[in-house]
Amino acid sequence: MVAAEAGQAEHAERAAQVDALFGEWDRSDSPGCALGIVQGGELVYARGYGMANLDLGVALTPASVFHVASVSKQFTAITVALLAHEGKLELDDDVRKYVPELPDFGHTITLRHLINHTSGLRDQYGLFRLAGWREGDVQTFGDVIDFALRHRRLNFEPGAEYAYCNTSYTLLALTVERVTGQRFADVVRERIFEPLDMAHSHIHDDVTRIVPNRASAYAPREGGGFKVANSNVDAVGAICLHTSVEDLARWLRNFRDRTVAGEVLDAAVTPGRLNDGTPLRYAHGLMIGAYRGLETVSHGGVDSGYRAEMLWFPEADFGVVVLANLATIRPGALARRVADLWLADRLGRDDLLDADVVPVPEAELERLAGLYRDPRTALTRRILLDDGKPTVNGPFGDRIEMTPLGDGRFRVGDPAQEVRVVPGPDGSLEYHEVSPDGQISVFPAVAAAAPSSETLSGYAGTYRCPELGTSYTFLVRDGTLVLRHRHMEERALAPSIADAFTVPPSEFDVVFSRDGRGDVNGFDLFSPRIRYLRFERAG
Repeated sequence: MVAAEAGQAEHAERAAQVDALFGEWDRSDSPGCALGIVQGGELVYARGYGMANLDLGVALTPASVFHVASVSKQFTAITVALLAHEGKLELDDDVRKYVPELPDFGHTITLRHLINHTSGLRDQYGLFRLAGWREGDVQTFGDVIDFALRHRRLNFEPGAEYAYCNTSYTLLALTVERVTGQRFADVVRERIFEPLDMAHSHIHDDVTRIVPNRASAYAPREGGGFKVANSNVDAVGAICLHTSVEDLARWLRNFRDRTVAGEVLDAAVTPGRLNDGTPLRYAHGLMIGAYRGLETVSHGGVDSGYRAEMLWFPEADFGVVVLANLATIRPGALARRVADLWLADRLGRDDLLDADVVPVPEAELERLAGLYRDPRTALTRRILLDDGKPTVNGPFGDRIEMTPLGDGRFRVGDPAQEVRVVPGPDGSLEYHEVSPDGQISVFPAVAAAAPSSETLSGYAGTYRCPELGTSYTFLVRDGTLVLRHRHMEERALAPSIADAFTVPPSEFDVVFSRDGRGDVNGFDLFSPRIRYLRFERAG
């Protein structure tokens, strides 16, 4: 009895510590999170923090239904793996066997390339944004397929690189439909959700569908308060799973019990490889990694105001699910902090997370400030000092503080990533982004160009992109090149190297090209998941 009471007391203490992590949102006037902790296959702790609907005053609970965005991908990939196990397709089949209308790029794109994010295809959501689709516009399955069929070239040869690509998973869903003759939503329901009694889960392929117990999504409103930020996407495969903490706890239990897809789960959690044999961290819609010495299987999700994280520790038989309905919440970081509390006796020190902050003289930090550019992707990083503290633009434009750790190392973001600013082979500085598997993206320092008024006027004009089906117009105002599009706010461009500009807030870069006479005839656009998107000068 004494041991049982001690165990109950320990559980209550940890639960209180966990609740404190979410205290910021545990209010009747804020969106928030639903949390589930799974241990030994059981949902041992579950709570809602904050409100599911501010209009109606409905609180979040573990049964609240959220759009979990890219957490959906594992269900798509495992459904494809089940069909392969049944002999209805092969993972090394050419995707054009099932989607013959996809352009022939001169290289075979296999279903395995799609699963591993090594297809070289352009990402659908980047294409929507660049084409001028507005927040709130409905993005359908057919819209994504239309963008895929308009591809003029790949970002890279299939299998040569890893680049996260939502388009690939939409094509996987289309393949499932063509192989089975059923709606993708029905296939996943019959093969996964129903056998596991995930009664509150469905693939949301109709934005007008009424969803009982659904949490609305929100984002901060400028000046204070919140605004509605619900999803308007029914392009299944990459996203569109609606589910609850309770249902995802059943799915986590399945990783140990193997009730569903037991024949393929080992393969599904085995990372893929590049053509040269380089191992990836990505498996079947799942990130395979480690946290403080323990292996992890995880995936996050981001769409509109929804945020999600599913984190599983196989060696500890322990999992955390955090589903949020506020755009500023970071479920990945929260899930790992929950694990810090619950698995305190099993987690070790981390060289990056636990590294001491090392003060760096401001003069030294000023030496690091400037522009860095990756010649492979044409993307830029710009280090600035903000009140003496170094910041850098992230891959999608947000500015992130760089915490110095000494010897040119910095900790950025949450969850944290390592970056380094170190001398390159020629002695000039380089900005290195280090991925969790040790892969390094190199951005050498470059001198920012200072184009003259005459040079800037040469870029002015209208440019057309057949892939996007839209045009961009550039004009010069007050000595600055400005981008205009009828569905975008005007943006003042920042010069990088000659004939190249960054479009703030560093969402993409453009590189102008010239004809034999030296006149500007077009430009190529580069973003984190899109390369060489061609615009030709009109007229």
